[in-house]
Amino acid sequence: MQQQKGFTLIELIIVIVILGILAVTAAPKFLDIQNDAKGATISAVEASLKSVNSIVYGKALIAGETAATGTVAVNGSDYDLVNGYLAADQTTSGSDILDLLELDGEFAPSSTLGTGSAGSGSPAAGSIALTFYGFDDTSYDYSSSDAGCFILYTDAASGATPTITAKTDGCN
Repeated sequence: MQQQKGFTLIELIIVIVILGILAVTAAPKFLDIQNDAKGATISAVEASLKSVNSIVYGKALIAGETAATGTVAVNGSDYDLVNGYLAADQTTSGSDILDLLELDGEFAPSSTLGTGSAGSGSPAAGSIALTFYGFDDTSYDYSSSDAGCFILYTDAASGATPTITAKTDGCN
């Protein structure tokens, strides 16, 4: 008598059901990877901005440009300063913070720089928000309680460092 080898239909159905259960429980973890990547990018840019600001402040100290306003040359371009640190509004120099961080094409400065107060749909005066291209930056209220996916950079007050806040709880 010949013996047949293989799986029965019941065994195959049980395996398929088990794989389906595993897929349903594991899929949400894998689907959220893009949001996590955007949040990690925001955090990395925040760290880069803090690092660059330290270097710029060192150059400003050497050049004697730590007053309320000033400029310093970095990589052949002039950057506006507020109290020795990068100014949020780079109107005098024609460059912007994204040029310095080499992020053009990936991030966009807020279109409503310093025109409002926190909570008004635009950053407060002396602030700029850096958002991913494709995000509607005017939909955020830029307050500490609002979810968002951006970096809020606020000019340095006299004797203090700039405020750099990363919001990653709204990255999607």
